[in-house]
Amino acid sequence: MRGLSGAVTALILVVASVVIALIVVGFAFNLFGSFGSAGAVSPVGPAYLYTSTSKPSGMSSINGDVFLNVTINNRGPNVNITSAQISGQIVNNPKNIHVYLANNISKDYGSVIPAGQNQLVIAFSGVNASTIGSGPVGIQLVLANGQTIYITASVAG
Repeated sequence: MRGLSGAVTALILVVASVVIALIVVGFAFNLFGSFGSAGAVSPVGPAYLYTSTSKPSGMSSINGDVFLNVTINNRGPNVNITSAQISGQIVNNPKNIHVYLANNISKDYGSVIPAGQNQLVIAFSGVNASTIGSGPVGIQLVLANGQTIYITASVAG
């Protein structure tokens, strides 16, 4: 029985070394972490829910029934909100959902959550604000990438 030739053994060692070097570089520059979390969207910090009668003056130009002020970290590309559930009430028409940057409410992103970590104001139409109550409110945002975000918001005002 013949063994491997020296050239084949050397080639296997070179290929293995290159693969190991790529893995080390990948971890050193966090390339695997960014691929593994691509498209991951998550809330950061506290969230506040306002009604049309309790919204702060900075939101006065935004139309809607309830307004969610929340910081969202979107580690992937822009993603659409396809539907939402607010305290049991379903908003299943994306045209009733409007996203604004909290520091620039003059730009309406439609139902799109922009990439990056941003403080957002999300306005919802078609929600009966009088049924929200005063306690923490459970909110679910269903995204076009298949992810559902769960947010617990304090009722403000």
